[in-house]
Amino acid sequence: MAGKFPPRAYPPVLRHPELQAYEPYGYRLYPSRATTVLYPPDHPRSIVLVSNRDGFRASRELDEPDARPRILFLGDGFFSGDGLEESERFTNLLEKLEPSVRMDNLGMTTYSPDLMLRSLEVVGLRLKPKLVVFCMGTDSFRRVSPEFDGAGFMIPRYKLVHGKLVSTPYPKPALWEGLHLYVAARKYLGNDADAERKLNQAILDRFEELGDQQPFRKLILFLPGTGDTPADKERRAWLKAYASQHATPYLDLSDAMHQAGAQAFMQDNPHYSPLGHNVVARELDRFLSGNHLLP
Repeated sequence: MAGKFPPRAYPPVLRHPELQAYEPYGYRLYPSRATTVLYPPDHPRSIVLVSNRDGFRASRELDEPDARPRILFLGDGFFSGDGLEESERFTNLLEKLEPSVRMDNLGMTTYSPDLMLRSLEVVGLRLKPKLVVFCMGTDSFRRVSPEFDGAGFMIPRYKLVHGKLVSTPYPKPALWEGLHLYVAARKYLGNDADAERKLNQAILDRFEELGDQQPFRKLILFLPGTGDTPADKERRAWLKAYASQHATPYLDLSDAMHQAGAQAFMQDNPHYSPLGHNVVARELDRFLSGNHLLP
């Protein structure tokens, strides 16, 4: 049982040497650097990661002069383009389709919704975007749990206090959390879905508040994995209901991606292939145009 249910490492083990801890939004790429990585692990491809001075993957600076209106994208490795060259990402493709609009990508590998929110508050708001796209994948929901460590960092966490988000340090495990029986029970019972849902809702509530204050228009986007399990259906239905309650546009790309088939995904990996990013760019362009969301 000990080998099957190991306790979580503390401090966490770094899994991406191209990243550095960065308190304001958890972690980032080493700024202003070009790094070559191999991804995905089972079928590696040599990829060049170019970072700007804010530590996001981009060959241009976020605050460089640009008169065009901006759309800002918040997401994880699906957005940052894990396993792809920068030019193959859907945001780069979308900007080619809509060259009068600048597309800024704040995606980061293994980012959680709370870190997306922090990156918006620290970096995104100063760019004064006209539209902000908040992306949730099915794996995003669990990443708000206190013990989630992102890419292997002691990242700041949020907890709810009287219904409000309060930032807290990464938690040190209690003594009983090191017991294999405790870990096995957690694996069997799963995480507290209700607590996760409440935290995700509070994070999205803050996103809504920021949009009203800045102001910027909002879009909530769901990106699917290779399957569509009952848990996937439940999560995206919850997200759709949340968006509807707040009159926020919502786009679920499950049908489009699954209709594109296995070639839309990397081999033996849930991240999107170049074809998959083309599908996302095309569907987003259609949705933004059809709903008059292009600035």
